[in-house]
Amino acid sequence: MGRILLTSFAAAGVLAAGAARAGEVFLGGYAHDVDDGISYGKFEGGAQIVGGVRTTALDELKFLGKPRVHLLAGVNTSGGTNYAATGLAWRFHLSERLYVQPGIGVAIHDGRVNLPSPDAPGITPEERLRRLRDFQTKLDLGSRVLFEPELSLGWKATPRLSVELSWIHMSHAKLAGDYNPGVGDVGVRFLYRYGLDR
Repeated sequence: MGRILLTSFAAAGVLAAGAARAGEVFLGGYAHDVDDGISYGKFEGGAQIVGGVRTTALDELKFLGKPRVHLLAGVNTSGGTNYAATGLAWRFHLSERLYVQPGIGVAIHDGRVNLPSPDAPGITPEERLRRLRDFQTKLDLGSRVLFEPELSLGWKATPRLSVELSWIHMSHAKLAGDYNPGVGDVGVRFLYRYGLDR
């Protein structure tokens, strides 16, 4: 995780410094905390509004297969978990207009971490029930820093505009303990491409 974090932030620094003169900006709406087969889902409601920026394929990272670097932020419309993430993504063209893009990154979030255990010694039965209810109804992501894999299926409508069906997942992969509900967001985002695409 440390190498991914370091590489992502270094590449993000390249992006911020202006070394990449081309890329994409995007904005989309997502169903939040879905049961996607990896995440438990259904703890939080509302939609997730996700916006960000992505470079074009970077020659500076050719040793990694020329990935694109993304920076994104997700804001929940119902007071749920908000997050920011950075990472790398690789675009594979299926046709002139259609592409698939897997990615991996790291995220930080403002949600709950480490709810008090209902099995702690010395608590009252009422407190145990309250804590048990919290575990059953509140999303506890277990770590402030999470992995952020994502997958997109994109279509280039014009040379400048694209639309992507997108899945974003965040979890600690059981590195912060056995309890790892994760959170998954699925939605559509619209992209505007600036500069030359590679």
